[in-house]
Amino acid sequence: MLSLALPYSYFADPIPEQGPVLRLDSHSAGKIPLRAEISYFKDTEGTLTWEDISATDSEVEFKKNTDRMPNFGYDPSPYWLKFSVEAEESLSEERFLTLEYPHIDYVDVYWKDSKGREGEFHTGDMLPFKERPIVERYFVFPLTLEDKGKIEVFIRVKTEGSLTLPLHLVTKSNLEHSSRISLLIDGIYFGALGVMVFYNFFLFLGIREKTYIYYVILIFAVTYFLVMSSGFGYWFLFPNSPKFVNSSFIMATCLAMIFLGLFAEEYLQTRDTYPVLHIFIRGLTIIWGLVAILPAFVSLRYLMPLTSILPIPEILILMIISLVQSVRRDRKARIFLSAWMFSLIGVFIFSLNRLGLFDSEEIASGMLKIGVLSNVILLSLGLVDRINTFQKEKEEYKERADKLFELSLMDPLTGVANRRFFDQELEREWNRSVRTERPLSLLMIDVDFFKAYNDTYGHLKGDQVLFQVAQSLKECLNRSSDMIARYGGEEFSVILPDTPVEGAIVVALNMLQTVEDMGIPHSESTFTRVTVSIGVSSNTDRDIHSYQELLGLADKNLYDSKAFGRNHIRH
Repeated sequence: MLSLALPYSYFADPIPEQGPVLRLDSHSAGKIPLRAEISYFKDTEGTLTWEDISATDSEVEFKKNTDRMPNFGYDPSPYWLKFSVEAEESLSEERFLTLEYPHIDYVDVYWKDSKGREGEFHTGDMLPFKERPIVERYFVFPLTLEDKGKIEVFIRVKTEGSLTLPLHLVTKSNLEHSSRISLLIDGIYFGALGVMVFYNFFLFLGIREKTYIYYVILIFAVTYFLVMSSGFGYWFLFPNSPKFVNSSFIMATCLAMIFLGLFAEEYLQTRDTYPVLHIFIRGLTIIWGLVAILPAFVSLRYLMPLTSILPIPEILILMIISLVQSVRRDRKARIFLSAWMFSLIGVFIFSLNRLGLFDSEEIASGMLKIGVLSNVILLSLGLVDRINTFQKEKEEYKERADKLFELSLMDPLTGVANRRFFDQELEREWNRSVRTERPLSLLMIDVDFFKAYNDTYGHLKGDQVLFQVAQSLKECLNRSSDMIARYGGEEFSVILPDTPVEGAIVVALNMLQTVEDMGIPHSESTFTRVTVSIGVSSNTDRDIHSYQELLGLADKNLYDSKAFGRNHIRH
């Protein structure tokens, strides 16, 4: 892009003479590049007219162009070009002069032939599209070359952008064929970019990851820039708004660079890995925001070179960061680096073509488009890979959180639920029971003479007994909805959803017998073995109006069963 700002005269010292006459016959090629046949003159004052140039006594000295494509860099001065074509025999096809760079502000073409005929055309991308003599995305001018004879053509060009002049002489069939192919290929290309815009936008809607919306706006800005730079945007979108089209190039560039910076910050995590460079990138993003409003106050002739040079430091910094991260085996950085390498190769070849150092316009444009499209596809895949990584990390964090949550609701000694979980489940099951009008029963269980057991056998043995009792009580529950919890000390609670008091009594009796059948010796118990006492309550009792009352009744019945002699149930 820097080289685009250099004038063509920097590369070659022009020779003050007129170029050779281009001779045509029936065997001439369908498309002939005009380079060495061209002579040019820089109108420094900008005052010369067609009459001044074509006068027989004109003192204007044209200089011969080299065998490279004419290119005068960012020079706002008007340039006059001329060449001569001689048809050595009658030609079977009409010939056209093409200027395949659609961003010249003013293009005036004058011609006169050996038969005394003259003609002129006035167009450019600062004039409405309807002013063009041939409807095409770039500039096309018909020339009267069917009959044998000679024609002399003068072209006056003036622009605030890059004065790149890929001129050709083409046949009608070649023009129509290349136009059809261009419409097909560019239609597929811009369609692919449009698909990537919508693809990433819908991913953003599903994932709500801000990196995606940054990338969507970046792709949209780049796509808009390419559509407009190809000439199709002016042709199909804004044919009557030339000033808007020209200023929109600056806006699209600024928008693309702003969101490139924001996207790279998130994608490469520059804030954490390279804080100093992160500040520099953020500063450039702010500068781009300021440049975006300058077209309202500053001439485009100053802004266009600026917007060509300013991206260089930002892209270099991002590539250095991605290169360093790639060496450190950062997968996403490698994808970022690969994507921009393809783009830079395309831009480099395209720039060589604009300088006239690479002759094939088709290859240059194709490489640029391939570079941009590969950038978009690779970075889109990189985003998908990044989201997959985040998803895996999220699943790992969720699994870890679930384990921690499960541990927070489990009693570590007995391996059953703790009091906190019991309180939550009791309230939830009570509300469900009220809503569905289904019965709910509750058991309160206490290990008989447990303090005496601890005093006799020690707390270590006591803990073992609590674990064994809890597991045996748990085995008595046959439904997944039933839940046992350690209520506190040697007390346990059991929630029995969808269970009337009769069913709860059956479960309680089974528990009573199971614990006694374990046969754990207890010399201080009247039963000489470990036993439990159980209190039963159910919301089928009309005096129960809340889960607190349900719990209170079960606790009262437990107290009564212990008072009755233990190893007993009360309801």
